[in-house]
Amino acid sequence: MELTKKQKSYIEKKSGRREIKRIAADLGLAEQAVREYLNIQSGVSEKTVEASKTVQPSLRQLLRSQRLTIVILLGLVFITYVNALGNGFVSDDKAILALKNIGDWGRFLKQPIHWTGELVKTISFKIGGYNPFYYRIFNILFHQLTVIGVYLLFLMLADAQYAFVVAALFAVHPLNSEAVVWIAGIQYPQAAMCLVWSLIFYYLWLQKKRAKDLIIALILYILAISSSEKAVIFPFIIIAFEAAFGRIRQHWQAVLSFFLITVVPAVLYLLLLGARLDALAKFYYQGKTLINPLLQIPIALTSYWQLLLWPYPLTLYHSELSFTQLDYAFRLAATIGLIGIAILAYKKNRLIFFGLGLFIISLLPYLTPLEIAWIVAERYVYLGAIGMFGVAGYGLWRIIKNKKTEGLGYLIFIAVMMALMARTVIRNIDWRNEDNLWIATAKTSPSDPKTHNNLGDYYGRQGNLAKSAEEFKIAIKLNPNYADAYHNLGNTYQQLGKIQEAVSSYQSAIKYNPQLWQSYQNLAAIYFNQKKYRQAEQLISEAIKINPAETNLRANLAVVYLNLGEKKLAREQFEKVLQLDPANQTAKAGLLLTK
Repeated sequence: MELTKKQKSYIEKKSGRREIKRIAADLGLAEQAVREYLNIQSGVSEKTVEASKTVQPSLRQLLRSQRLTIVILLGLVFITYVNALGNGFVSDDKAILALKNIGDWGRFLKQPIHWTGELVKTISFKIGGYNPFYYRIFNILFHQLTVIGVYLLFLMLADAQYAFVVAALFAVHPLNSEAVVWIAGIQYPQAAMCLVWSLIFYYLWLQKKRAKDLIIALILYILAISSSEKAVIFPFIIIAFEAAFGRIRQHWQAVLSFFLITVVPAVLYLLLLGARLDALAKFYYQGKTLINPLLQIPIALTSYWQLLLWPYPLTLYHSELSFTQLDYAFRLAATIGLIGIAILAYKKNRLIFFGLGLFIISLLPYLTPLEIAWIVAERYVYLGAIGMFGVAGYGLWRIIKNKKTEGLGYLIFIAVMMALMARTVIRNIDWRNEDNLWIATAKTSPSDPKTHNNLGDYYGRQGNLAKSAEEFKIAIKLNPNYADAYHNLGNTYQQLGKIQEAVSSYQSAIKYNPQLWQSYQNLAAIYFNQKKYRQAEQLISEAIKINPAETNLRANLAVVYLNLGEKKLAREQFEKVLQLDPANQTAKAGLLLTK
């Protein structure tokens, strides 16, 4: 049966749903005619069309038939990220070096959240000790599995060309570099991998109604929550998925099962909000204030799209978020337009609707009025980027599908891929070591006090103490309550021999963060060298109250007691050190002096 131009146009507009029966009913056509047109448009033979009416390919068959494409996608990820494999521990990665029990298999079971990520750290340590290669390789592996999941998901929802465009863009785009290369960002690709594959099995359940597919989808969702508590938004993604490609009224029980799983982690997440706010106040010196969502949401959503279309600046700290009224008006209008397109796409194009829904829903945990997250952070949008590429890739796919513009479409795709890969390779170099990272961050985030604090460390490592002190002072000027910068400035003054200035800096650090035990320790060392033993004793005692497991503090306190002639108290401290660290040589030698 020959379709009219109007019928073909209607089918193409509605094809995102893959709702053959509904389209056929709307047009008064046989299902076979609609199915044939859709599959022929997708490059599928009529013989395959006939087979598809009765047999849906299994996941195993799908993987087997797409082996070459999967290998190509894995190769794209490898080529793009191979230069990051030799990178070191940077920023929060260095916390791994402080995990003294990292090799304990039972350690991850004690984690209320992120236990799967902690398990990966233990596995990495068992394989290669503290070599960062073995930690980072897992991030890249999770990214590869997410890429393959993206390809299979969009292959099932549309066709191979569209799926490849979306997956390839997601595989190499520099917006994902932070989550993939930064070891501390492992929760983002790990959780996204589980959620994407959960969607795949949920879609298979929609097609075949096999209980095992739904069970696997639910298990993968549980693993995603175990990777990141932010995954609790997934049931809403399921609703968007059902709205686009399913029939939620018929599947409400399955959707409800995801919500039931969410209850406990969601409650835990809410209970941990207080601790999160306290941690941000303690370690990042943020005030417990509310963010105006009318400012936050338009800036965040449009910034991510800006980075997608033009990936510059890429930075760990997106601090340059001051805009004129005209800039803000444009971003507000763009946000309203984005939401309007999503609403319109619900009727016109379900692929676009789902892509925009995935993008917005995935960011909900970060778009709260509570100041529990940065307004913009590249790692936050890792999952949402799949939806963004689904939308951006759709336009490119339409160009490729049109016989008149097919060649142009492929040229654009190849050029974009090469440019994105090159940008990601360059961004990976920024993450090579601390020096590279902070120099790169200084160029893109000059108004963030953390940038200048880290630059102070950089210049200190280079031996330029005067420049180091200058950077710490800039950090303090930008944030007068920045205790870490005061502490680091005190260290620099000590190296410069400016003892009184060092004392003043350490005192300021203690004033703004009474829990900063290192400042108590360093200030005590200065008083000890000045033979002010009682003052040194008081300061080290305060440090021990804050960090009682630190054996060096107790050993130092014991030495202070020896100099005060209080051998009994010194002996008690040396014995406590040996209880915590039986091999401690300082304590063993010190005990001999207490007899």
